Amino acid sequence: MFQSDRDLRWAIAHGHLIVESTSTKPPVIGPTSIDLHLDKIEEAKVWDIPKFKEQNKELGHGDVPELAIGTFNYKAVAGKFQKPPQTVLRSEDTLDLVFRRGNEIIVRPQGFVLWQTKERVGTPEEGAQYICFVDGKSMKARTGLVVHMTAPTIHAAWGAWPVTLEIANFGPFHLVLKEDDAIAQITVARISSVPEQSMREAGSGTVGQQHVGLQEK
Repeated sequence: MFQSDRDLRWAIAHGHLIVESTSTKPPVIGPTSIDLHLDKIEEAKVWDIPKFKEQNKELGHGDVPELAIGTFNYKAVAGKFQKPPQTVLRSEDTLDLVFRRGNEIIVRPQGFVLWQTKERVGTPEEGAQYICFVDGKSMKARTGLVVHMTAPTIHAAWGAWPVTLEIANFGPFHLVLKEDDAIAQITVARISSVPEQSMREAGSGTVGQQHVGLQEK
């Protein structure tokens, strides 16, 4: 059963649902959801495709940036091939689909950027009673902004960590994103029973993530 605002407040107050932010502002709780905000701009990352292609060529794999989705190690690949967007003074100074201009990230049509939330979200690793789902926000989606393209579930017993958002622009506008923008939200459902194992015990690759590249403390 999905939780209403009064249920969400009760779950947070009693430690069954964790929504903590580096911001001093309290969580923005709607009738059945809680807003998620973009973290500081330095957390935005893009894939360094020229570097990836260069390494592929050195290994004799050609110039196409192919990635074996079934077997690749995300943490290792992210450590080598993620980078901050290029910083420019004017949009005219770059052809990149994603770039930084001052305190803004510009995402042109077909651009893709990874950026984590300011909030740490989830449930305790022991005694978890809830499961969360990450969604975009409808009015922003109508511009072509797609947020958290897949794997929307924050599983019960995951702990509480920043959520990495996969952000893409499928619309006609050059989208301007900044720290504290609310571009996603979670809905929360109560599960039928407490899981026998935590997500850490189940081998989740994202438990403990502190940054987009999964770096832990």
